[in-house]
Amino acid sequence: MEKKYEYPAPANYPDVVNTDEGIEKLITKSNLEALLTKMGEDGHDVSAPLVELIAMRNFMVQKMRGNKNIIPLVECILFELKK
Repeated sequence: MEKKYEYPAPANYPDVVNTDEGIEKLITKSNLEALLTKMGEDGHDVSAPLVELIAMRNFMVQKMRGNKNIIPLVECILFELKK
């Protein structure tokens, strides 16, 4: 018998995950990662999509860190310009 995988989304899920906070949560806990991990454990070769997911996560983390580092610099520049 073929395995059945179910990861249903709540009605408001697109609204929840399409925010900065939602994206940050996806970095640590993702239904996609859970699905791929389960499929891998069940014998499916999902190595390529899992590598792609990890690469996208790493990209998001780098961009988010960069943005958090830039904000204080921009605030400082704006403060100096207002003098």
